Amino acid sequence: MVQLRVLLILYRQVWPFTIATSLLMWALAGYPTLLSINLLSFLTKFFWLRTLSQLLIWYLFRSSNGKGFVFYQHFGLSELQLAIGVYTLDLIFISLWICLASLLLHQ
Repeated sequence: MVQLRVLLILYRQVWPFTIATSLLMWALAGYPTLLSINLLSFLTKFFWLRTLSQLLIWYLFRSSNGKGFVFYQHFGLSELQLAIGVYTLDLIFISLWICLASLLLHQ
């Protein structure tokens, strides 16, 4: 539970960039929802583009963070665990957003 809280501290630093990137990709794809015909195609492309953009965002964050990740290492989280955790949180949040948008747009 403590590690999740620590991961959320890091996520608060990068979420504007990761969520903005995800929402932009979703908008460029035409706002596909759960009932859209092209949802599977979007999800495939989204997953790969999101992975590449997450690597770029992580690289830029890492190179601009002069202090390193010492704070997070005290809680037993490696840099790889932090990167995967932030990526996973972002996918969860954008998936929830698309589900919510699907419910609201198809009423």
